Amino acid sequence: MVKRDTIQRVATPTAILVGVVEPLATVCADTLSAGGLRVLRVGHVAAACERIPVVMPQLVVVSTTLRQEDTDMLTDRCVAVGAEIIKVAPDSATDGAVRATLKDAANMALIRSLRRGG
Repeated sequence: MVKRDTIQRVATPTAILVGVVEPLATVCADTLSAGGLRVLRVGHVAAACERIPVVMPQLVVVSTTLRQEDTDMLTDRCVAVGAEIIKVAPDSATDGAVRATLKDAANMALIRSLRRGG
């Protein structure tokens, strides 16, 4: 058996979109990607709750149409991994303020990622 050195996991600065529908999902993904984040799209809260502790994102973007109990569950996971959560309305795809908010959030997510060491 060949002994191999343990490879240290280096986290990629990541954002997860949860329940965000088109055309807003593309706006969010494009804005966050341009800000240097890898973007994962997740359609359901259950899948997002499974992925958050594994991926350890810096940012989670959720639709304002999610039920409160779903938002609470996601918020709990986000707190556990130190991720910021941002709520976006489905009709805000053309809202410049949403793009500005996401751009700022991506910048802060990169800073948090560097502080974590990955």
